[in-house]
Amino acid sequence: MSGVSLKPRAPFEARVDMAGITPVVTCALTLPELERLAVPFGARSVPLAELFFIEGAPEGVLLIEIGDARLDGVGAGMDKGELIVDGPVGAWAGRGMSGGVLRIAGDAGDFLGAELSGGEISLGGNAGERVGTASSGARRGMSGGTIRIAGSVGTRAADRQRGGLIVIDGDAGEGLATDMIAGTVSVAGAIGPRMGRGMRRGTIFASALPDLPAGFVDTGAHELVAVRLIARRVPELAGVLEGWESTRRIVGDTLMGGQGEVLVQA
Repeated sequence: MSGVSLKPRAPFEARVDMAGITPVVTCALTLPELERLAVPFGARSVPLAELFFIEGAPEGVLLIEIGDARLDGVGAGMDKGELIVDGPVGAWAGRGMSGGVLRIAGDAGDFLGAELSGGEISLGGNAGERVGTASSGARRGMSGGTIRIAGSVGTRAADRQRGGLIVIDGDAGEGLATDMIAGTVSVAGAIGPRMGRGMRRGTIFASALPDLPAGFVDTGAHELVAVRLIARRVPELAGVLEGWESTRRIVGDTLMGGQGEVLVQA
């Protein structure tokens, strides 16, 4: 695998803001230029080479060999290329991505994939709060792309989501899909209380009936014909539907005039 690898020189004593250290950036610089690249480290900025051993050629994949929960903003702003992290990351990983692939082998902090508009995030562990949601002060969260999580997520995932797909192989915390505008979420495990409050549109796939607010109405059995047609063009959605023969369709949040749907595997 060709590309640039970053290996921490020592455990980090402060948080590191990795936003902007993307494959596009590393491909455009020589190794000496990369070594001099300034990154926020705690309350100061330091050259990238002060924190990492840097090897390889400035082309291809960007690899962070040993992840750390103090690495914030990993992959933030990516528009193309591939970034791989062998281990955990901190908060804001993949924030504002519009393209490319971010692969994280470990856990991630809060705000994974916040305001994602394109690209793909793959997480091998658990994520913190507010996956795919909006940043503070922003009105809308994730609008496109795919987030695939092998573990569980914290509270308020998909808050204000307006597009894209989030696949959670584990559990989801309280307040999933609050104020959801559009998009798709799948949860294979348990879902916490107060899911879908203020939901306008969008689809949530659930393996068991979750605790829903009063504004959700059970419309009975539902055929998956239209969803399966869409899944032909979306491999991740096709994977979600494996083993689904029939479903119950629950609509809401009707108290807000919403027509979102929760599809529960029957």
